Amino acid sequence: MSQFNPWSKDYMKNLTLKDGDNFNRSFNYSSKTQSGAMVSDASALTQSAVYACVRVLSETVASLPLRVYEVDGETRKGVDHPLNRLLGVTPNGEQTAFELREFQMTCLGLRGNAYAQKLYSNRGVIGEINPLNSAYMNVDRDSAGRLVFDYQETNNNKVYSVDEIWRIAALGSNGVTGLSPIQQARESIGTAMAVEGHGASVFKNGVNPSIVLSSDGVLSDVAFDRLREQLETNSAGFGNAGKPFLAEGGMKPYTVSMTNQDAQFIESRKFQAEDIARWYRVPPHMIGLLDRATFSNIEQQSIDFVVNTIRPWLVRIEATMMRDLLSPQEQGRYFLSHTVEGLLRGDTKTRYEAYGSGIDKGWLTRNEARLLENRQPIDGLDEPVLPVNVQTVSEREQNLQNSLAEVLADQESNALRQERNKGGDDFGDRMVIFYSKFKDRLVNYGASTEDATKYVLTRAEQVESGQFDKIERSAQLKIAEIL
Repeated sequence: MSQFNPWSKDYMKNLTLKDGDNFNRSFNYSSKTQSGAMVSDASALTQSAVYACVRVLSETVASLPLRVYEVDGETRKGVDHPLNRLLGVTPNGEQTAFELREFQMTCLGLRGNAYAQKLYSNRGVIGEINPLNSAYMNVDRDSAGRLVFDYQETNNNKVYSVDEIWRIAALGSNGVTGLSPIQQARESIGTAMAVEGHGASVFKNGVNPSIVLSSDGVLSDVAFDRLREQLETNSAGFGNAGKPFLAEGGMKPYTVSMTNQDAQFIESRKFQAEDIARWYRVPPHMIGLLDRATFSNIEQQSIDFVVNTIRPWLVRIEATMMRDLLSPQEQGRYFLSHTVEGLLRGDTKTRYEAYGSGIDKGWLTRNEARLLENRQPIDGLDEPVLPVNVQTVSEREQNLQNSLAEVLADQESNALRQERNKGGDDFGDRMVIFYSKFKDRLVNYGASTEDATKYVLTRAEQVESGQFDKIERSAQLKIAEIL
C-alpha cells in the first residue's frame, strides 16, 4: 500500500505516479521481520488473530444502520436522500451496501486506507460507488498541488482526481494517508508466524513421544538402525500420533509429561494473539481468548469496544462521507450517522431499568423507549413525564391550575357567604369592593386583565340577580378557564 509524505522532497523526486513498484518496496510492502518471517497483507491474514480482528471490525461497522439526517434547528430528522440507497441497500450493480462497507473496513484494517470511485449521474448526483483496492493505489500531487490517485490494478489502470474519489484514512503521520496496521505490527505478527511455523515443523518432522525408551545395554548398529527406521516411519509427524511402538532388547518405557518448553510454546501463542488484539484495540474475548473472561467483564468489555474502538472509526468514516459524498451546499444542511444503540443493548432487565430511569427523569419519552425496542408508538405517550407522581408536564400544569382555581373559588364562595350573613343595605357595595380586589388577585395568578374584568362583571350581575348558588357551583371551573 502506498503512503504519502507531502513534505518530503526525496519522495517527490524519487517516487512518481508511474513508479508504483518502487513506491511499495520503499515502504516495505512485504517486510522481513526480526523473527525471519515475511509479513504482507496476505500472509498476515493467515494468522487467526489478525483475521479475527479485521473480521470483527469490518463486520461490526458494516452491519450498523447508516442514513442521512437533516439538521432542523436543535433537532435532527431522517430524510429521503440518494445516499440512503447507496449506503444502505446497494452502492452499485454488483455489491450490497454491507459488502462495500465491509471491504472498506477490511482495507483500513490491513493497509490503513480505503478508496472508492464516485460515478455521477447526468444531474450531478452520485449514482454509484465502486470499491477500489487500496493495495493498488498510489497517492501524489499534481503541478497545482491537488491530490491525484494513481490506480495500478491489472487491466484497470487510471489516474483519478480528488473529486472522483471517496477516501478514508486511518491513523497517519502525514495528514493525507493512514499507516498500515499490518506493517506497524509486523514484528508482532512475524513472531506469531514464527511460533506457529515452529509448531508446524515439530508436528511434521519432530519425534516427541509421550514415553522414553531406556536400555541397560548398548544397541548394536543393526538394532540401532532398525530402531531409527521404526521411529521415522511409525512415530514421526502428526499422522503417526497414537500408533503403537514395539520395544525390543529389554527396553523399558518411561512416561514423559509436558516440558517447560511445551508450556512456554502454548503461552507464547496466547501472548502473540493478545498482542495482535492490542494493536487493533479488540477485546480478547471477541477473538476467542476466554482465559480471563467472566460474564460481567465481557459485558463491560463489549461496551468499551463500542465506545473506544468502534466509535472512533465511525466518526472518522462519517467525516469523510461529509467531505466526499455531500456537496458543499448540502454539508451545512445534512449529515450522515451510524446507529450504535443496538450494540449497547444489555439484557432485558438492564434495558428496561435504563428506560425506566430515563422516563422517570423526563429525558426519555415512553414512545421513544418503545421505538428502541422496535415497537410501534402509542397515542398519548409522546410527552415527557416528571419524577413526581409520574405526570407529564401538561398534566402537572393542569393539576396546579386546578388546585389554584379551587383555592380562589373557595375564597370567593366564603366571602359571598360571609357578606350575605351580615346582611344590611350596603351588601352590594361590600361585594363591589371584594370583586375589585378579587380581580387583581386573578391577574396576579395568571389571568389576563381582560378575562379577569369580564369574570367580575359577570359575577356582579349574578350577585345583583341573586344567583348565589350558581356562583358557588361554577366558580372553580370558570376561574380555571381564565388562569
